[in-house]
Amino acid sequence: MNTSRWIVMDTDADLTLMSKVLGISQITANVMANRGLRTKKTAYNFLMPAMEKMHDVSTMKGVLEAIELIGQAVQAGKKIVVYGDYDVDGIMSTVILHKALSRAGAIVDYYIPHRINEGYGPNIAAILRLHETGAQLLITVDNGISAIDEIATAVKLGMEVIVVDHHDPGFDYTDDKQVRVDILPPATVIIDPKQSDCPYPFKELCAAGLSYKLAAAMGLDDDELLALAAIATICDIVELQDENRVLVREGLTRLNAQKHINSGLGSLITHRGYLDKPIDTFTVGFVIGPCLNSAGRLESANEAVSLLLTQSPDERKRISNKLCELNDTRKKLTADCINRVMINLSDTLDKILVLSDPQAHESIAGIVAGRIKEITGRPTIVLTPGDSGMKGSGRSIEGYNLFEALFEHKHLFTRFGGHPMAAGLSIPTENVETLKVALNADCTLVDDDFTAMYKIDRELNITDITMPLSSELAALAPFGKGNREPLFVSRKMFVQSCRVIDEKNTLIFTFKTPSGRLKGIAFGLNAAYAAAITKASLKPEGGFYIDAVYTIETNVYNGVASVQARLVDFKNFTS
Repeated sequence: MNTSRWIVMDTDADLTLMSKVLGISQITANVMANRGLRTKKTAYNFLMPAMEKMHDVSTMKGVLEAIELIGQAVQAGKKIVVYGDYDVDGIMSTVILHKALSRAGAIVDYYIPHRINEGYGPNIAAILRLHETGAQLLITVDNGISAIDEIATAVKLGMEVIVVDHHDPGFDYTDDKQVRVDILPPATVIIDPKQSDCPYPFKELCAAGLSYKLAAAMGLDDDELLALAAIATICDIVELQDENRVLVREGLTRLNAQKHINSGLGSLITHRGYLDKPIDTFTVGFVIGPCLNSAGRLESANEAVSLLLTQSPDERKRISNKLCELNDTRKKLTADCINRVMINLSDTLDKILVLSDPQAHESIAGIVAGRIKEITGRPTIVLTPGDSGMKGSGRSIEGYNLFEALFEHKHLFTRFGGHPMAAGLSIPTENVETLKVALNADCTLVDDDFTAMYKIDRELNITDITMPLSSELAALAPFGKGNREPLFVSRKMFVQSCRVIDEKNTLIFTFKTPSGRLKGIAFGLNAAYAAAITKASLKPEGGFYIDAVYTIETNVYNGVASVQARLVDFKNFTS
């Protein structure tokens, strides 16, 4: 595995002028310029995202037709079923539309397929059962765009179907191979901005974002639904730009102002010890989201939906406790699977990793694929045994469209779906080796594509790392895909002490500065981390230098705020 590359970005922006006009430091101006925010208008829009800057949802293909169809169903007293998914995006989408439709006076129910017993998306058996229970309007959320046969079955049964999805449609080409054509299900209405003929200007909303906008178009939105959409937007790792930035920024603001904005969510926040702590993208992505996901991974996502819909305090407490316990179990299953897979990895890695673990719980395949991808820098698919063949999930790297790569070999799958960075699939066991060979034969990635690369915004002196700068940089949040955290590099930082905590999962540094000391913290396992572990055990009292790449953040301990550097990579140990 290659060592990391550090690339300090260059800019020709007038940082002095940006600093003066925007009232910020040149360091923060440099960060903004590196993200293309170089005009007064774009900079102000970024620094001050607001709901009024959202796009007109009526321009999204299918929205007006969906509103009319839903209105007719409500007026006629038809039974509406929201058909969701078992991850956070699918759960929040289901809850958002269920709550919105209930407020409109609809007869509404929901259905979440069982991850293991049914798999992703609509299935014909479930559609037949829903039809028997009187469902007349089916609204799929976070799924449906690839369910050609299943939705055709629903339509033949006389059901109307609205698809609300954000995944890429399947595609084919015209006879002359010149024009790419979407392959769409025969639904009554389809809302998916990734349809090739959808004029909506922003294509990266998650399903909960689409569900929130649909509810807003019907005049049925509120702060609670906005907060739920924000959580899904973070957990689904979509681009935190444009409308997604507004949804997350505004949604988290409302959630922090009222932690019990949704009583079930408030119960989970309380159980996890965050009632009196700020909720940010990290808290959502690594504390709240995994607990909500754990229900669908190990049991049924119905538990998570029930938590967010129930009016019973006792039920909320019971479910919150259960989700946290399930998440602890999921963590152990994940760690065990990663260890087994890593042990079996060859010294010579394929460009595209197609890995199997017969002992793994199929629900953690995506998490494990993501971790292996981070460790190796290579697109990774992890497969586990299913009822008829193998099931799996894949995670990709920038520059490799996993969905399109798999679609080129769609004849090998029982079913699959996804988007450029992630996909899920079912495949006959006898086709696994064929898939592995085909993906690697097609792949044009080179060794440099697999090397961890850090795009660094600016080189700083250690004296630049201050609380005022930390506060300025916090205004650029929320950070995530499409709006990465600002990264800086400093050379020859003198380490006064270095200690290992949390069972060798965290390193605490104390750096010497001209005016005193600076705390540094590092998480995770990689080559640099292992080297630091060795250095810390040999010389925990410090007395050595490192070059470090880091983010700047504010740490609050016992009510006292201080600036710290969170290291993401480091090298060049010298005495």
